[in-house]
Formats: sequence, structure tokens, C-alpha cells
Amino acid sequence: MPDSTLERSLRPEPPSLPAPEPYSSSLIRPGTQVTRTPVKRDKFIGFARDEASATLLHEALAGHLPNTNQVHVVDFRNALTILAAMTTPEIVLIDLTGEDQPLNAIMELAEVVEQGTVMLTIGDNQNLNFYRTVTKGMGIKDYLPKPLTRAAIEQHFLPVISNVVDSSASLRGGRSLAIAGTRGGVGTSTIAANLAWYLSHELHRHTLLLDGALSTGTVSLNLDIPSTNGLSQALEMPERVDQLLIERSMIEAGDRLHVLAGLEGLDRQVDFTPESAATFLQALRSRYNYVVADAGARLEPFTRELLFNAQQRIVIMDPSMISIRNLSRLMTLQGGSNQATRVLLVLNKAGAPGGLSQSYMEQTMGLRFDAVLPDLPRIVPRASQLGNQAAALRGPFRTGIATLATALGASTTAAAA
Repeated sequence: MPDSTLERSLRPEPPSLPAPEPYSSSLIRPGTQVTRTPVKRDKFIGFARDEASATLLHEALAGHLPNTNQVHVVDFRNALTILAAMTTPEIVLIDLTGEDQPLNAIMELAEVVEQGTVMLTIGDNQNLNFYRTVTKGMGIKDYLPKPLTRAAIEQHFLPVISNVVDSSASLRGGRSLAIAGTRGGVGTSTIAANLAWYLSHELHRHTLLLDGALSTGTVSLNLDIPSTNGLSQALEMPERVDQLLIERSMIEAGDRLHVLAGLEGLDRQVDFTPESAATFLQALRSRYNYVVADAGARLEPFTRELLFNAQQRIVIMDPSMISIRNLSRLMTLQGGSNQATRVLLVLNKAGAPGGLSQSYMEQTMGLRFDAVLPDLPRIVPRASQLGNQAAALRGPFRTGIATLATALGASTTAAAA
């Protein structure tokens, strides 16, 4: 018999249940729509068991983290307690020293940190197999054994931290390319200019050509356009970098091609930090589909930053033993966490008199070229001298540039020769 209104009113209300945690997948039925409130996370927190390690970490990382650079002197167990009671920062550095079973300790750590946290670890275990186990199979980004050195921290931890700090921004915007040569004269600037022209003119992408040589660059000369001091200003005063400054600093070289090239005096040292360089490059990526940076072969401070921060590194070689030797050295340069693991290789001046054959070079290096540009001593230099691009002419050089664009993923099919 149906309940009367009076009977229903006399029944006690069922106890209210707490709402499920928004991030607990075990409490959410499949198909349920859950609105998650984003929680702002700190960038970094570190834990070291001894004062000496904490001081060294603090000094090595100072200036590379925004607002905070916390390294606490606590043991692993206390570090777990602290992490369990807080919103996990984006990067956590923790000390495994003193743990009898460090692999189990890492599994406990995984229970208290949020998914997606970048984990860096230090400890007293110097076994190579331990390093491989934690970094290859347990989600640890990198591990350093004690005693720590500042050089080791800067080499292994700093590249990770510097990129994660700006990782949310770096996922947005266009694609950045850094083109380096194995030695002077291999044609790095020529290929950078022709690739930028091809991306903008043939593929209709908004492209910026950036000359990384602040005092000795040739990009503006090759394109027959003036240089500006906008680049040095942006690097020295990153707080002033905005779209207006970018627009004022650029020189138009086509409907969708802009060029940023400085020519500072040889007696002037441009004062900038890695952070200001990264900030400036991100601002450029927010404006353009492609940022093509000519990093040259001299590896000056700014060009090193270009190579580190670029999403794709391209190396230009000529058919010589010097190029093969220097390639192995270039490959040892650290790249950022958002950089493609595979470097694209380009052979320029293929078939030049006295040069090595393509097949011999590939066999010696154990690598294949992604694009090959023939030696055209009458066409390519003349085009550069007149401020034109050799890729505008139908022929093998244009085909090589189109092949490079395809290797970058900018074109599904190479343009017709």
C-alpha cells in the first residue's frame, strides 16, 4: 500500500554521503561526467637527507625556477609524509639515501604523488643496473648517485627542470626548428633561408627566419634586407617581450615570411639568461607556424640556447671527413625534454669535386640522410648574392628543400621539381 504523506514526513532522512573525490577514478562509474576543478601546482620541491646535498642542489638550481626553489633537509619517510599532505608540485626531487629497499621506496612514492609529476631522484646506490631499472621501468626521469657535483646536477637535472617549468606553454604555438652546421661553410644559412622561404611561399605557413649569430650573421645580407636591434633588446629585457615588440622588430621578406636578424657590434656582449631566451622563443612560437633558427656552426651562447630549446634539430653536413667527425660531437649536445629524439641530417653540396660519396658517409656514420642537396656552384651562390632563393627555381635543389620539409612533417608530398 502506498505510504501516506504523514508517514513519509516522520521517517528520518538518510545520512548524506560525502561527495567522491574528483580525481579518484575508483569512485567514478564509466560514462559519468565529472567536472574537475583545476588545482594550481607549484613548480618544484626537493628533499635531500643531508645539508651538503641540499645546499649544492639549491645553488645549482637557483635562477632556473620561478618564485621558489625549495630543497628541504629530511629523510625519505618524512618526505613522503610532506608530499602526501600537499598538492604535488610539477617536479619532485627526492633522496633515496638510507632506504634498504629503494625500489619499494619508489613504489611507495608513486602512491602519494599525482599522475604526471616529473620525478628526479638522488641516492647512495651507484649500481648501473639500478639506474637503468628506475629510469627505464619505474617512471623516474633521472637518477644521480652521491656524492653529488654541481656539474652533474647542471648536466642531468637542469635541462629537465628548465623545460618542465615552461612545458605548459611549450605545448602551444608553432614549431621551432634549429639548423646547425658541422663546420663553417657547409651552407647552414643558405638552407635555413631556403627552407623558410619554401614553408612560407609554397606551403603558405606563417614563418619566421631567425639569425642566431648576433654579431656575425649573414641572413639579412643574403636576403637583401636590413638588420635590426630588436633581437638583442628582447633577450636582454624579456619582461618587455610582447606581440607589439615582435611586430616592430620583424622585417617582411614575403607575404608570410618575416625575418629577425641583428648585427651587433663586435665589441658588444649581449647579456641574456637561458630563461630570457626560452621566454622569447616561446613568444615567437605563439605568433608563427614555424620558427626557423639559423644556429650556424660556431655554437655561440645564444645559438646553444636555440639548439637546446628547439623542438626539432637539423644538422647540415658537407661531403667531408671533418663533417663526419664533428657530427658525433654535435650529437652529444643536450636537448630539451620537448625536442624530437631524432636529429634530421642534410647532406649539402653532394657530388662536389673531391668530396666523399653519400653511400660512404652513410655507411661510416651508420645513419641515413633525410635530404640531399646537390653541389650547384653556379646557381646557389648567385641566388644568395642577388637576395633570391635557389628553391624558387625548379630543379634538384628545390626538390631537396621540399624533401626536408616533408621530413619535418610540413608537407605530405614534396613539391614537383
